Amino acid sequence: MEVPATEVLFDTLREFGRVPNEMLVELSEHIQIETFKKGSEIGPKSIRKNVIYFVAAGIVKGNYFNQLGKEVVTGFWWENMFIITKDHGTIAESEHLMFIEDTILLSLSATSIDVLTTKYSEASRLSNKLNAIERRRLRQRAEILLLPAAEAYKAFQQSYPSTRIKLQDIAHFLGIRPFTLSRIRASR
Repeated sequence: MEVPATEVLFDTLREFGRVPNEMLVELSEHIQIETFKKGSEIGPKSIRKNVIYFVAAGIVKGNYFNQLGKEVVTGFWWENMFIITKDHGTIAESEHLMFIEDTILLSLSATSIDVLTTKYSEASRLSNKLNAIERRRLRQRAEILLLPAAEAYKAFQQSYPSTRIKLQDIAHFLGIRPFTLSRIRASR
């Protein structure tokens, strides 16, 4: 029997600490569940800002195209991970969320987050925890990008589900050419 997507979310939240059942009941009233087919995307104009997405199943790739038209992969999220969108105004590039596999995403709007944090102190604690996880994810990516290409690929393989991600996407994440990554893989 398949576990409903909301139960996957609730189990993940419980791993962070005590979460009252009343809060989970109210949370379930605010959650939106969407299913995306492999190869589909949410474009920059459709990504809701200041929203928390939860990946119940599948893999999501964040990316944008720089001024030269080259793809920059900003991150990967897979089962039981949170995607936190922020409103960066006009400074940041327009990011896309692309679905590498058939994916189930749950989302919680900024308004719903405000309602829950006002009503439940545990929601504020969870929000702080999620922001800390996001900072750690960004720091980890920055550390990987500072490594030489072969070491960066090895670090990527240890931290990401690399067998489920295309070689080209890994190369764009690491900031190297796919040909360079192919040579690294062949030399192992």
